[in-house]
Amino acid sequence: MSYDIAHTTRFCASYCWKIGLWATSCLWNTQSRFVRGNWRRETANGDGSLLTKCSHDIDFILWLLCYPPPGATYDYPYHSPQSITSLGSLTQFRQSRKPVAAGNATNCLSCPAEKDCIYSALKIYKDRFLSKGRTGWPIKIVCPDIEDTFKTYGMAAAESLLLKTLAEDYDKATTPDTTVAARPWFGRCVYEADNNVLEDQVVTLSWVDDPLPETTASSTGGMDMNARLHGRGAKTATLHMISTTESQCERRGRVYGTLGELSYDGKTITSYDFGSGETTVVTVPEVPPEETEAHGGGDYGLTRAFVKAVEAVDSLGWEVGKAQREIIGCTFDEALRSHATVFAAEEARRNGKVVGWREWWDAKQREIGM
Repeated sequence: MSYDIAHTTRFCASYCWKIGLWATSCLWNTQSRFVRGNWRRETANGDGSLLTKCSHDIDFILWLLCYPPPGATYDYPYHSPQSITSLGSLTQFRQSRKPVAAGNATNCLSCPAEKDCIYSALKIYKDRFLSKGRTGWPIKIVCPDIEDTFKTYGMAAAESLLLKTLAEDYDKATTPDTTVAARPWFGRCVYEADNNVLEDQVVTLSWVDDPLPETTASSTGGMDMNARLHGRGAKTATLHMISTTESQCERRGRVYGTLGELSYDGKTITSYDFGSGETTVVTVPEVPPEETEAHGGGDYGLTRAFVKAVEAVDSLGWEVGKAQREIIGCTFDEALRSHATVFAAEEARRNGKVVGWREWWDAKQREIGM
């Protein structure tokens, strides 16, 4: 997720009461990672694509709705969600959806329906990328040596290497499951893969009023309930993870507040003020081309922050906690809680229940002796 979007939208945390976030992934990105790739299977505990794809989206929501507003100078306890629910499905990438014309084929290179299939590995990796001279991600994930091969020996050698890799396959009846699970199979038919993670999932988090103590509220300039709530009112947040979309890894969101409405995507942030009726559009600064494929510049931003934090501790004498909060902008507690929220959501989905956050959190702490 772009650092620009995350920090620009933080100002709305003090008044928002409903937020919707859509995390999207285009079809070739989905099949590369979650159908044929390394993240196609749930963990032993049953956690899947919500953890590998959207843990940072959950973190973004919690950052907006649970933590102190910018510049807060008073004690602001974590505003815990009251409840978490989740529903999800795997409906597209399974054998029952396989086209009849594909017959018994399990690999794109030998499939009679390959030319008519939008998930063809040849179309995705060779036609969309390699034939245009693009040997970076995701091609280099399929063939780690393809960049050097293309530069040194040319297109023909690179194509030969790619086709050899895509032709690799297995017989489900005779190949041990441990062998199948140990690696990606990028030429495998998406309807014959061993994937079991969800392709569509919704998570809903709900909060109740949790006002600040009167002694704290008095320092903010008032004792009435609005002052004591100060961003801690009842609110609802919804995350919708969608696997097949036009956009690649784009976050789209909408915030409905008491003072206005805000929406955003990867390019703009639009706010509407209920009082004035005015609409303001902010253009998000473009990420340098070399950083675009690194999670929209997020990888570079995180790396820069880490280096600056280390420098502040080593050269300026800062405490680690201060550098963590002020430069990296995320504490260990925040990172732990966001991942824990994902686990709670997955538990809610698997068991078909509503998870009470505080009870769940307390129980997990007891389990590990905290």
